[in-house]
Amino acid sequence: MHLQKTGPNTVGGKNSGDQSVKNVSSKVQAQTVKTSAPVSAVRSASSLAAAAGLPQDKLSASIVTFARFFSLPLKPEMLSAIRRQSFSPQGASQSTPLRSVVSSASQQISAASSEAKDTSGSMAAKTREALSLSAAAAESKGVELHPKALEIYAEAVDPEWQKRQNSGGQKKRQRDKDQNEKERIKTVSITAPALERTLLQSVQNDPLLDILNKLPGKNGQRWIVFPFDFPQDDPEFKVSMRILLDELSSNRSSCMALDIAENADTGRRWMFMLESANDKPVRLTCYLYPELPPTAQSRIKRELSSLLEIPPERVFVKNSEDSFPCESERSEQLPSIDEAV
Repeated sequence: MHLQKTGPNTVGGKNSGDQSVKNVSSKVQAQTVKTSAPVSAVRSASSLAAAAGLPQDKLSASIVTFARFFSLPLKPEMLSAIRRQSFSPQGASQSTPLRSVVSSASQQISAASSEAKDTSGSMAAKTREALSLSAAAAESKGVELHPKALEIYAEAVDPEWQKRQNSGGQKKRQRDKDQNEKERIKTVSITAPALERTLLQSVQNDPLLDILNKLPGKNGQRWIVFPFDFPQDDPEFKVSMRILLDELSSNRSSCMALDIAENADTGRRWMFMLESANDKPVRLTCYLYPELPPTAQSRIKRELSSLLEIPPERVFVKNSEDSFPCESERSEQLPSIDEAV
């Protein structure tokens, strides 16, 4: 099943040790910037990565950010293991879907599409980020994934995976699977109940994802992933919906990320992070790539505020080139992990 049990007191995974700041190595504690000194999240993540002995690059900073998002202890050996998993021998290259807002934004983004050219180097970097995020998620659930299983998980997490993938056989199998799903979805209108059925069906057809979605994290939260698409659109859109549930609060959702990518050569991507409290949306952040001018951002902000009935001052529209800004920004809001023991 691609799951490997590595220790006792876990569900198919690693030792469920204490995740408090006491687990942070003395080296990390000594070199980490204290909470009393404000510092950018990127710099803090880079400092922690360097203290853990990781190469000083963007990937290492992202790994630390993802570890913080899942409340993982910043153990050097664990961070190094996640980094090794991100260099999967098979992972090489992927892409891919709100809708009226996305459509209206598309027209204005088209002017910037020519600037959204990707290189093989940046594709590989995005693939490694998707793999590292998936590895961190698996670690938080106490699970160790074999390389192929990790790629399958990353494919659900990152809607751009299909475009970057270069495996002919797997590509054809996925294309046949997508075509069958498209024919099925075309027969129904896109409504909330229909979408719910599509999401649940997509997970049921993927035993690995189904199991991982049911496993809770060691911090009392459960991160679940639902990949789906809008196949009847032209262009087509692929989506990764990622939800953070608080199992200590009756499985209420505290954060939902809707990651939408256009299945074309434009490189367009929209990411929405919706935060809620008491089952009500309280804050929405929309990330756009390629970037839009301020006037277009203001218009989208008004539309989103009206659509979701969130006050305009709690709706934020930003330009972003990061692959996973939702998880990265969410980790910035978490308490610093470098408090004194």
